[in-house]
Amino acid sequence: MEHLQYPIGKFKNSKIHSSELIKEYISELRQLPENIKTLTQKLSEDELKKTYREGSWTIKQLVHHLGESHLNCYIRIKLALTEDNPTIKPYIEDLWVKTVENSKLNPDVSVQLLKSIHAKIVSLAESLSENDLERTYFHLQYQRSSRISDVLSLYSWHGRHHLAHIRLALEA
Repeated sequence: MEHLQYPIGKFKNSKIHSSELIKEYISELRQLPENIKTLTQKLSEDELKKTYREGSWTIKQLVHHLGESHLNCYIRIKLALTEDNPTIKPYIEDLWVKTVENSKLNPDVSVQLLKSIHAKIVSLAESLSENDLERTYFHLQYQRSSRISDVLSLYSWHGRHHLAHIRLALEA
Protein backbone atom coordinates (compact mmCIF):
# COMPACT_ATOMS: atom_id res chain seq x y z
CA MET A 1 0.00 0.00 0.00
CA GLU A 2 2.84 2.43 0.80
CA HIS A 3 4.20 2.08 -2.74
CA LEU A 4 0.85 3.42 -3.99
CA GLN A 5 0.71 6.21 -1.43
CA TYR A 6 4.37 7.21 -1.94
CA PRO A 7 5.32 5.88 -5.39
CA ILE A 8 8.57 7.87 -5.48
CA GLY A 9 9.21 7.46 -1.73
CA LYS A 10 8.49 9.77 1.15
CA PHE A 11 9.93 13.27 1.12
CA LYS A 12 13.42 13.43 2.57
CA ASN A 13 14.71 16.90 3.28
CA SER A 14 18.41 17.59 2.97
CA LYS A 15 20.15 19.63 5.65
CA ILE A 16 22.31 21.17 2.94
CA HIS A 17 20.98 22.34 -0.43
CA SER A 18 23.91 22.85 -2.79
CA SER A 19 23.56 25.27 -5.68
CA GLU A 20 23.35 22.23 -7.97
CA LEU A 21 20.43 20.85 -5.96
CA ILE A 22 18.68 24.23 -6.02
CA LYS A 23 19.06 24.29 -9.82
CA GLU A 24 17.59 20.77 -9.96
CA TYR A 25 14.59 21.78 -7.83
CA ILE A 26 14.01 24.82 -10.04
CA SER A 27 14.26 22.70 -13.19
CA GLU A 28 11.69 20.24 -11.84
CA LEU A 29 9.38 23.10 -10.88
CA ARG A 30 9.79 24.60 -14.35
CA GLN A 31 8.83 21.30 -16.04
CA LEU A 32 5.89 20.34 -13.84
CA PRO A 33 3.08 22.30 -15.57
CA GLU A 34 3.99 20.91 -19.00
CA ASN A 35 4.33 17.39 -17.60
CA ILE A 36 0.87 17.64 -16.02
CA LYS A 37 -0.60 19.06 -19.23
CA THR A 38 0.93 16.28 -21.33
CA LEU A 39 -0.51 13.59 -19.05
CA THR A 40 -3.98 15.05 -18.67
CA GLN A 41 -4.95 17.26 -21.61
CA LYS A 42 -6.67 14.57 -23.68
CA LEU A 43 -8.28 12.58 -20.87
CA SER A 44 -11.99 11.85 -20.98
CA GLU A 45 -14.30 12.57 -18.04
CA ASP A 46 -14.17 8.87 -17.14
CA GLU A 47 -10.37 8.87 -17.21
CA LEU A 48 -10.29 11.99 -15.01
CA LYS A 49 -12.30 10.04 -12.42
CA LYS A 50 -9.63 7.31 -12.13
CA THR A 51 -7.80 6.92 -8.82
CA TYR A 52 -4.37 5.49 -8.02
CA ARG A 53 -5.63 3.49 -5.03
CA GLU A 54 -8.91 2.87 -3.27
CA GLY A 55 -10.11 5.99 -1.50
CA SER A 56 -7.55 8.28 -3.16
CA TRP A 57 -8.14 11.50 -5.02
CA THR A 58 -9.12 11.31 -8.68
CA ILE A 59 -6.82 12.54 -11.42
CA LYS A 60 -9.01 15.63 -11.70
CA GLN A 61 -8.67 16.30 -7.97
CA LEU A 62 -4.91 15.74 -8.09
CA VAL A 63 -4.53 18.40 -10.79
CA HIS A 64 -6.67 20.89 -8.85
CA HIS A 65 -4.75 20.05 -5.66
CA LEU A 66 -1.43 20.79 -7.36
CA GLY A 67 -2.64 24.21 -8.45
CA GLU A 68 -3.92 25.07 -4.98
CA SER A 69 -0.93 23.66 -3.14
CA HIS A 70 1.65 25.35 -5.33
CA LEU A 71 -0.20 28.65 -5.08
CA ASN A 72 0.27 28.31 -1.31
CA CYS A 73 3.96 27.52 -1.92
CA TYR A 74 4.44 30.80 -3.76
CA ILE A 75 2.68 32.79 -1.07
CA ARG A 76 4.75 31.11 1.65
CA ILE A 77 8.01 31.92 -0.12
CA LYS A 78 6.94 35.54 -0.56
CA LEU A 79 6.02 35.76 3.13
CA ALA A 80 9.40 34.29 4.12
CA LEU A 81 11.17 36.85 1.93
CA THR A 82 9.26 39.84 3.22
CA GLU A 83 8.72 39.06 6.91
CA ASP A 84 10.85 37.69 9.72
CA ASN A 85 9.96 33.98 10.13
CA PRO A 86 6.22 34.57 9.60
CA THR A 87 3.72 32.05 10.87
CA ILE A 88 1.81 30.52 8.00
CA LYS A 89 -1.68 29.20 8.34
CA PRO A 90 -2.17 25.55 7.41
CA TYR A 91 -5.17 24.48 5.35
CA ILE A 92 -7.04 21.19 5.09
CA GLU A 93 -6.05 19.97 1.63
CA ASP A 94 -8.71 17.26 1.48
CA LEU A 95 -11.46 19.83 2.09
CA TRP A 96 -9.96 22.31 -0.39
CA VAL A 97 -9.82 19.73 -3.17
CA LYS A 98 -13.48 18.82 -2.57
CA THR A 99 -14.89 22.35 -2.87
CA VAL A 100 -17.56 22.78 -5.53
CA GLU A 101 -15.52 24.65 -8.17
CA ASN A 102 -13.06 21.77 -8.38
CA SER A 103 -15.86 19.37 -9.26
CA LYS A 104 -17.24 21.75 -11.90
CA LEU A 105 -14.09 23.11 -13.52
CA ASN A 106 -12.02 21.31 -16.10
CA PRO A 107 -8.57 20.51 -14.70
CA ASP A 108 -7.09 22.60 -17.53
CA VAL A 109 -7.94 25.62 -15.35
CA SER A 110 -5.53 24.34 -12.70
CA VAL A 111 -2.93 23.45 -15.35
CA GLN A 112 -3.07 27.12 -16.43
CA LEU A 113 -2.78 28.17 -12.78
CA LEU A 114 0.27 25.91 -12.42
CA LYS A 115 1.85 27.43 -15.54
CA SER A 116 1.37 30.94 -14.20
CA ILE A 117 2.36 30.28 -10.61
CA HIS A 118 5.37 28.20 -11.62
CA ALA A 119 6.56 30.97 -13.93
CA LYS A 120 6.55 33.22 -10.85
CA ILE A 121 8.10 30.60 -8.53
CA VAL A 122 10.87 29.79 -11.02
CA SER A 123 11.63 33.44 -11.76
CA LEU A 124 11.72 34.25 -8.07
CA ALA A 125 13.77 31.17 -7.13
CA GLU A 126 16.37 31.92 -9.82
CA SER A 127 16.88 35.39 -8.34
CA LEU A 128 17.42 34.27 -4.73
CA SER A 129 20.74 34.71 -3.00
CA GLU A 130 22.20 32.16 -0.57
CA ASN A 131 20.94 34.37 2.27
CA ASP A 132 17.46 34.49 0.74
CA LEU A 133 17.39 30.69 0.53
CA GLU A 134 18.00 30.56 4.29
CA ARG A 135 15.00 32.76 5.13
CA THR A 136 12.23 30.90 6.91
CA TYR A 137 8.57 30.70 7.77
CA PHE A 138 7.03 28.94 10.75
CA HIS A 139 4.50 26.23 9.96
CA LEU A 140 1.89 26.17 12.70
CA GLN A 141 0.72 22.62 11.97
CA TYR A 142 4.22 21.10 12.16
CA GLN A 143 5.54 23.50 14.80
CA ARG A 144 8.78 24.12 12.91
CA SER A 145 10.45 26.63 10.68
CA SER A 146 11.26 25.81 7.07
CA ARG A 147 13.90 27.50 4.93
CA ILE A 148 13.05 28.60 1.40
CA SER A 149 15.59 26.05 0.15
CA ASP A 150 13.59 23.35 2.01
CA VAL A 151 10.39 24.62 0.42
CA LEU A 152 11.86 24.41 -3.10
CA SER A 153 12.97 20.85 -2.36
CA LEU A 154 9.57 19.90 -0.93
CA TYR A 155 7.54 21.28 -3.81
CA SER A 156 9.78 19.80 -6.49
CA TRP A 157 9.22 16.42 -4.75
CA HIS A 158 5.50 17.20 -4.37
CA GLY A 159 5.06 17.69 -8.11
CA ARG A 160 6.90 14.45 -8.95
CA HIS A 161 4.92 12.65 -6.22
CA HIS A 162 1.56 13.56 -7.75
CA LEU A 163 2.77 13.02 -11.32
CA ALA A 164 3.50 9.45 -10.22
CA HIS A 165 -0.01 9.21 -8.73
CA ILE A 166 -1.53 10.31 -12.06
CA ARG A 167 0.56 7.74 -13.94
CA LEU A 168 -0.54 5.01 -11.52
CA ALA A 169 -4.19 5.97 -11.95
CA LEU A 170 -3.87 5.86 -15.74
CA GLU A 171 -2.31 2.37 -15.53
CA ALA A 172 -5.07 1.05 -13.24
